[in-house]
Amino acid sequence: MRVALDSPLPPQPSGIADYAAELLPWLARHVDVELVVERGFRPAAELAAWPRRRAPDLAAAVARGDVDLPLYQLGDNSRFHAGIWRRALALPGVVVLHELALHHLVRDSTLHRGNAAAYVAEVAYAGGAAGEEAARQAVASGVPLDPYRWPLFERLVDRSLGVIVHSDFARAELLRRRPGARVATVHLHLSLPSGLPDRGEARRRLALAPDVPLVAAFGVISTAKRPFALLRAFRQWRRRRPEARLIFVGEPSGELAGAEWPPAALAEGVEVTGRLDFERFLLFMQACDVAVNLRHPSGGETSATLVRLLGLGKPVVVTDGGPFAEIPDACCVKVAADSFEEPMLTASLEALLGDETLRRAIGENARTWCATEHSIERSAAGYAEMLALARG
Repeated sequence: MRVALDSPLPPQPSGIADYAAELLPWLARHVDVELVVERGFRPAAELAAWPRRRAPDLAAAVARGDVDLPLYQLGDNSRFHAGIWRRALALPGVVVLHELALHHLVRDSTLHRGNAAAYVAEVAYAGGAAGEEAARQAVASGVPLDPYRWPLFERLVDRSLGVIVHSDFARAELLRRRPGARVATVHLHLSLPSGLPDRGEARRRLALAPDVPLVAAFGVISTAKRPFALLRAFRQWRRRRPEARLIFVGEPSGELAGAEWPPAALAEGVEVTGRLDFERFLLFMQACDVAVNLRHPSGGETSATLVRLLGLGKPVVVTDGGPFAEIPDACCVKVAADSFEEPMLTASLEALLGDETLRRAIGENARTWCATEHSIERSAAGYAEMLALARG
């Protein structure tokens, strides 16, 4: 089978670009793969040997039979996915939804490019008359719609020959809105370089004290990742261990980007690194004692950062909901996003940081589970199954 992979690719600064590049050689064990590239784009050197085709030529290649199926990788970012989204609507293939909420992609590709009618049409397609009315009010008032209520994947799913998601949660949510869809769960693969330093060496390279209790949260800092709850819980726990540190390994985004972060009242013992290169990002993963990866509300996305933390054998505190709820209880600590979230976070930090044996047990459980459930071989095989099914 000849498959055309239409995806962000390195050197584009996109997690999905890295994901696609890592998957390529494994997927090529099952099908013939070529890359689809926009005019003027030059893939990174490590992709130079792969055959590629210009995006405007894709439809003609499918019509001639030179390509059996397009394979589209889609996330909620118009910078990298606007053209892919349009091609996936025009030329049906297999779509990989890295998150269900595509609202920002659709809105930025229509309304924010001056085409309000196309935006209204998309929301109306998803929600009928109620959707049309909601979209018209949003356009008129400037008050944006809730992307979790209006994810706007419906037309794309209806047009596609098959859909891949990364969790059973995402699959169930998609089927709830589109019960006739052909959709499969293929777990996000674990990707780690070899030869990573241990905790002590990582701390030495980062100039971190070897014995200081270290909690870390990774990736862009957004309100959906519950940073205020984490700050308050850390402040409570830190009263017992004043030398402890909390590091946000990433940079503020969205409404937090223009604000004081962290707020002065919650800043003691807290550090924000800003955006880091991947090597240094992994050093902080190795250096931390406990990681916190919260998400509420969820757009059905699976966190590549979380998969890496589990694969490294780190004890992680996660939100008990969405895709995170599918992680076995023995492999993480789960905290509900309810009125008890903060005291439970505080108690979780106290339990984990006060018991090295517990940390090691949870971390080893996570490492073992992740090596099987999130193996790249298993992921590539799942892709091949859906591609074969979609081709018919």
